[in-house]
Amino acid sequence: MSATSENVAKIEASLLEGASIRRVIELQVASAGADLVVGAKVDLDAELTMKEVSTILLQAKRRVQKALPEATIVYLEPDVWIDPEVEQPTTSAIVMLGLD
Repeated sequence: MSATSENVAKIEASLLEGASIRRVIELQVASAGADLVVGAKVDLDAELTMKEVSTILLQAKRRVQKALPEATIVYLEPDVWIDPEVEQPTTSAIVMLGLD
């Protein structure tokens, strides 16, 4: 099995099927013999608890494997999307500077 554009589209659609995953930030798919190895970084709400994140990622993994049974190894990394087009505040705008 190879990492075709059709397979990549199936994986991305499966990940986004759940309402909690807002964006697939990065997606890597590789062949390992007849199997596929999937690695993805997904955007989640920063306010979620670890228990909620774990549940969301497990459900997403199951959706990917249901849509593409050849994806036997699925690694999902939670992250928070930061839009590179939006100017981010400087450190000094967030951190109180000490007086020396």
